Amino acid sequence: MSKKAATVTEDELLQRRISHAQWLAGMLQDPTSTASLTVAAYADLLDELLQDVAVEAHREHRTGLLAPHGPQQQQPRPQPLAPLPGVKGATDVFGQVHPGTATDIVTCMHCGRKAQAGKFAYHLEKCLARGRGAAGGARTSRRAGVHAQMHSAKTQTCICE
Repeated sequence: MSKKAATVTEDELLQRRISHAQWLAGMLQDPTSTASLTVAAYADLLDELLQDVAVEAHREHRTGLLAPHGPQQQQPRPQPLAPLPGVKGATDVFGQVHPGTATDIVTCMHCGRKAQAGKFAYHLEKCLARGRGAAGGARTSRRAGVHAQMHSAKTQTCICE
């Protein structure tokens, strides 16, 4: 008897759904009803969205940005060149070895000091007092030189401080 009650319930649910669908179909036949206006608005939105997607896909296809049909193959990532046998360090495309920093010794033409080529620009900035932080150090050393010139061995006390 429970199967029969369940069957009746399923039949009643089906009848209710059919009656709701008929009611909605009647509402959609009237062009001034809220249901009809809502469906028309959603249909317009869907049409605009589909048109935008179609135009964008066409543009990507024409410009070559759209991936070809079928399974997409991933491009293999380029691998670094294998080191040459007996070579230490990084090599360029011609197989020549280059150290990480330039280790040639360069002599400064301003002060005569020797510096590694990789650090020579930093030394030259400091030496010529043209660097960002070098100006303060150069001013201090100039002041010290002027202070030493002002006070010869004759004066015992300094009045500058």
